Amino acid sequence: MALCIYEQKADSIRRLVKNEMYHKFLFEHMESPEIDEDRILMLLMTMDGSGIPVEKYERQIAAASLVQIALDIHDKVAGQQITLTERQLSVLAGDYFSGLYYHLLAGIDDINLIRTLANAIKVINESKIYVYQLDVSDIESFMEHVKRIECTVIDEFCQYFQSTEYIGLFIEFLYFKRLLSEMEKFNNGRFSILFEGLKNFCLPQMKSIPLSNLSQHDQHQLNEICTHHIDQSRKALMDETSRIIGLPGIFLERITELANKYKQIAT
Repeated sequence: MALCIYEQKADSIRRLVKNEMYHKFLFEHMESPEIDEDRILMLLMTMDGSGIPVEKYERQIAAASLVQIALDIHDKVAGQQITLTERQLSVLAGDYFSGLYYHLLAGIDDINLIRTLANAIKVINESKIYVYQLDVSDIESFMEHVKRIECTVIDEFCQYFQSTEYIGLFIEFLYFKRLLSEMEKFNNGRFSILFEGLKNFCLPQMKSIPLSNLSQHDQHQLNEICTHHIDQSRKALMDETSRIIGLPGIFLERITELANKYKQIAT
């Protein structure tokens, strides 16, 4: 699929998602949720060559996108200092967007994909409990749950359509992207669940101290630990990239952009 074709198809799906999730009351009181274009591109790559009619696979991709948006909105609520009204609206919006995927797939009678995405939501919510309650035995288990939260929707979608060629690449891309996002949040003084976990396991004596109140030495130590995991993820991503022949140029560009972003954040 040529570069411009991917862009055209992604734009069509983006418009479908926006139209489906628009709600006048919600958007008068909160920002419109971000649509992750990387995920749409991955889902398009998964469906490439499937033979499924455009109208159908666009709704399938839009449904998976809405599930992820709903999960991300709920994520933003946890652990953040926001007003009760903002929290209630965010939870309401997340539930509303989550329900929309069912509506989209019911319209094309795709009950099996409904079940698949429902299972993905279940797995992710279970991992979120472990992550936000820090209910794991060690840092590696914690990081594995973070990865699961980020990648399960894409993973389940690929498995459902028996399109497994890109799964390893997609998982490492999303995990790498999430680690960079968490490091950026921490460095800008914003809440980061990842760094809360790193603090819990690596600086247990500082467990009750907010991240922003840590000494420069302790903050630097957490940054070094996160950098170690980012380096591991980046290597795995590059290994997956070199393994696949004929990877679409548009996705190679995104990998390069992400790698360059890491250089900017790390300096």
